[in-house]
Amino acid sequence: MTKFLWSLFFVAAFFSISAAQEFKNLSVDEIKKMIDAKTKFVLLDVRELQEYRQGHIPTAINVPPSKYKEIETFLPKAKNTLVVIYCRGYG
Repeated sequence: MTKFLWSLFFVAAFFSISAAQEFKNLSVDEIKKMIDAKTKFVLLDVRELQEYRQGHIPTAINVPPSKYKEIETFLPKAKNTLVVIYCRGYG
């Protein structure tokens, strides 16, 4: 993966379809370790489609801002599944 992709901001959430139980910031190293260890999680890229097409982390699902109202359709049905959300960064 390119250096650009690893410079993205990561947020992890143990997601429940009805409500989030816990939010935690993860470092790039933590995410890389999870990927390398084949940890089961859903990875959502919440950047615009154009940015996603320019490069994204393999297995990431693009949910651009225009689709935020439909985000539940992208979330796993299992309420204890880890969901990692990443974007370009704050601001």
